[in-house]
Amino acid sequence: MKKILTLLIGLFLIGATANAQDGLFSLGVKGGIGASSYDLSGPVTGWTTEGTASWHVGGMFRTNIPVLPIYAQIEALYSRVGGTISYQGISDDAYINRFDVPVLVGLKFGLLGISARAFGGAVAQSNFPEDAGDLEYESFTWGWQAGIGADIKKLTVDVKYESGSDLITQQTGAPSIKSTQWILSVGYFFGGN
Repeated sequence: MKKILTLLIGLFLIGATANAQDGLFSLGVKGGIGASSYDLSGPVTGWTTEGTASWHVGGMFRTNIPVLPIYAQIEALYSRVGGTISYQGISDDAYINRFDVPVLVGLKFGLLGISARAFGGAVAQSNFPEDAGDLEYESFTWGWQAGIGADIKKLTVDVKYESGSDLITQQTGAPSIKSTQWILSVGYFFGGN
């Protein structure tokens, strides 16, 4: 975890320095809300889930490929996701605090400081359940994100869908459970984007 944080801080500092030199790199902050839920697979008889609101806050680093409408973006986000998991009428609110590192690649088209984007990529997730109860959560999972967005000068808005690998591994008689969410983010770049 310390190595990941050190790497991200280093990338942010390099990006801020390079941005001052040539405008190819941008550093910014972002936050937003979402609708998270759990998806079940395997033996699901008697099991149900219900979604809840989620939120996230953090930073982002974007680099534009010169001449091409392609960009890459790395984010470092603190998130809270969750939902309710029920088995035969007994419910458990299962909320997870999480450190997410999405690595996204996208296409960007626009004119006069306004651009539309389509993007996708992988996300590394370090999970910290608030109250694990009897469930055994994975401490680290992988996922993916895909979405669309718009940039208006230094302001950025994203709508994306996220799905992950199994968060709760299948146990005897229980389903595998993974977290999914729809996310709305608003961000601001300190340099050119």
